[in-house]
Amino acid sequence: MFLGKLMTSCLRGERTTSYKSSCSEISSLKNGGLLVEELIRISNGDYNPFCVFSEHELKQATKDYDQNLVLLLDDNYSLFQGVLENRGVVLIKKTNDHDELVEYCIREIAIAAYVSTNRNLVKLLGCCLESKVPIIVFEYVPNGNLSAYLQEEKLILPWRCKVRIAAQVAAAIDYLHVGKSRPLIHRHVKTGNILLDANLNAKLFDFGLSLEIPLGETYVQALVEGTIGFIAPESVDTGKFNEKTDVFAFGATLIEILTGLEPHDVFIQASSTDRFPSLTPAAESSLIPVPLPTRRDLLVFLKSNLINDAKQNALNATAELAARCVDVLPEKRPMIEQVAKELRQIQNM
Repeated sequence: MFLGKLMTSCLRGERTTSYKSSCSEISSLKNGGLLVEELIRISNGDYNPFCVFSEHELKQATKDYDQNLVLLLDDNYSLFQGVLENRGVVLIKKTNDHDELVEYCIREIAIAAYVSTNRNLVKLLGCCLESKVPIIVFEYVPNGNLSAYLQEEKLILPWRCKVRIAAQVAAAIDYLHVGKSRPLIHRHVKTGNILLDANLNAKLFDFGLSLEIPLGETYVQALVEGTIGFIAPESVDTGKFNEKTDVFAFGATLIEILTGLEPHDVFIQASSTDRFPSLTPAAESSLIPVPLPTRRDLLVFLKSNLINDAKQNALNATAELAARCVDVLPEKRPMIEQVAKELRQIQNM
């Protein structure tokens, strides 16, 4: 039945855009087929309904992708604010026009459709399959990303907002890990991928790197991708990703919340040795190795560089939690469920 839902949408889109070039028609059929396969593989048909928009609709919504409407700019995509008829303001994620990015977009649509009911994940509204690389439409989240608030002096978040945001992101990751039949690993948790709504509530964004752990396995093997400072050292070394990978990235995010400093800078400054993580040849070509401090060295650095905007016991407890999350040994990191629980307790300090 779910195949019919998507294919009906694709066909309806094709009829309304029959004037378009054969390239658009070919892309629509090709991308539609890939998306159906990915939806079957990831969700077995248990996904939340979404719309299929025409390329013309999205061009109108963004005034032909007016650069003045760009809210976020990434190496691989631009995130536009757009206005769709009968839907109001939306976010439109337009990925760069490269063939190798198609699979990332298809995966993001399928995973977002699978998990869209969680309030701390950005909700998928639909997509356009006519372009060579699919374009994705999300709910509008008006206050940008957390990174901007931490890195720009004019944007100040009070402590109660920071710790609430951290707890909400931890809850979102926990949902990905245990809320479905197979664990989903986000693989790109960072402050730049945490959007803030009108009330400064967190919504985790960007599922382009997300992967599910195969049934009966404890990890998923994949190309090492992501952002320096947020990738767990064992994943850089082996290309294996699991729940503790996301815990490390969350810990790095918590470090940035606590200090206002980017995690890789913290790791470098806190490290008392010249030891570097070992890298595979493939990883060396795309990643810069970051020195990894001991937990003790990291805690000393964190406690001397905290933004003092809360009670000292709350700050210290959060620093200690962050240090545990980025432990060099994954088995010493807490599960994200425990992290979320501790953050809720810290909120009451």
